[in-house]
Amino acid sequence: MAVSLAPAWAEHDKLARSLPPKVREALGVAFTPRALALRMAHETLGKFPKGTCPMLLDPCSGLSSLLLAALEWATVQRPDWVPHLLTNRMQGWDVARELNDGAHRVFGVAAQILKIQPKFKLVTTDALMNDDREIADALLLCPPFRELRGANSQGMPPDKRAWFARRFGSFASLPSLHGAFAELAGRLVRRNAGRVGMLLPYRVADVPDYAGLRRALANLLAPEQILQLEPGAIPGGGDDPGLFVFTAGKGDISGEPWKARQDENQQLYQSSIMKHAPLPAGSFCEIGINPGNSAQLLFTDKPGPGDLPVRDASDVIAYAVRKPRFFLRGKVPKITGFYAKLSSPALFKQVRILIRREATRVIAARHSPAALFRDDLIGCLGGEAYDDDYLIAIFNSEYFARLYRDSFREGRLRAEGRITIEQLGVLPVPSRRAAGASFEPIVQISRELQKVAGKNPKLLAQLETYVKKAYGG
Repeated sequence: MAVSLAPAWAEHDKLARSLPPKVREALGVAFTPRALALRMAHETLGKFPKGTCPMLLDPCSGLSSLLLAALEWATVQRPDWVPHLLTNRMQGWDVARELNDGAHRVFGVAAQILKIQPKFKLVTTDALMNDDREIADALLLCPPFRELRGANSQGMPPDKRAWFARRFGSFASLPSLHGAFAELAGRLVRRNAGRVGMLLPYRVADVPDYAGLRRALANLLAPEQILQLEPGAIPGGGDDPGLFVFTAGKGDISGEPWKARQDENQQLYQSSIMKHAPLPAGSFCEIGINPGNSAQLLFTDKPGPGDLPVRDASDVIAYAVRKPRFFLRGKVPKITGFYAKLSSPALFKQVRILIRREATRVIAARHSPAALFRDDLIGCLGGEAYDDDYLIAIFNSEYFARLYRDSFREGRLRAEGRITIEQLGVLPVPSRRAAGASFEPIVQISRELQKVAGKNPKLLAQLETYVKKAYGG
């Protein structure tokens, strides 16, 4: 039943762009991109059996990108759910009537494409005031990332703040809207095999300030999966986001970091370091252009004859590179007092893979077409016992991200969210021989993901399975 809901997404994006910035800021709205919404749908809904369609709820639905993604995912993975979702098995709540009106338009387009008369519920309400319990089998939500302490607390009157503190246990330690919505989701999901997919600041998983939230959720939800997303994965979302998947039921009441608990047995990662060698010395290089104080002299966004394209970190996403926006001038005037560091253009052509330096996890893409690049990118020259597609998949995998987090949890550069050659040079990567039967599937999945810039949640989930096997897990 796979159909294209592109017109519905186009309507969603048009409405999102038309929302005045002041309204967006007042509501704390950040719209979830289609690829990320689909991944959340896959990770959250994929374990529900075929046949019976679960009741879905988004308690802060906005323009309902998450519910639209669930519908699109179902057209491929659970086609028997589709008519039920559009009639009586899907609800969205939002405090802003203009957003609900927009969501009605989005789903109206989707219903026309699917030729189904819709009867879904999009309710204008303040979800945080809701007293319902266990009304949905699955929740999908991206709450506003907003802490309510310091200067940010001034927008909430003291009496309302006290009311929230009585209602949501996490408010006593670190008051936040995303924490309140997380607790609400735990109350609204059904105890019997219920599941919650939620976008939260990634630091909720391990920062001590959020121990109160982790304890508050422990009587309601247990974390099943935590995926660290790329910085900026939610435009306008603020903090670096994470995709959290919970199951209904009691979790760890200690408030200890989830990421350590999630791994179940950190010896798995320690054994990876003992079992596999890093890439050979010299596999990574720092040749990027350091403009010093000469950026205005060196770069232009209006290329002329002899100017060369230059990439920076913003041009690299997982599995893909964007077209360079800037160019190195072919002729740079010599002016006293200006300095910069430039490597030979021939060196840049040897780089096979680009890795973002400013990141909290490794983000890599093929260096094609080749171009010059700035020093906020690290170059990888590959290795004889490896395939470039294989390395791109390993670097971008959640398994490798966990290896990085566990290996450099306390380091100063790690805390600053900065990838270094020294770090990359000690992280283990299974060779072709060590990966065994997992090597070729990883290569093939990597090639498919590069075609779609990593925007295929099913392939991403499959990749994690093969990467774990390659490491011996």
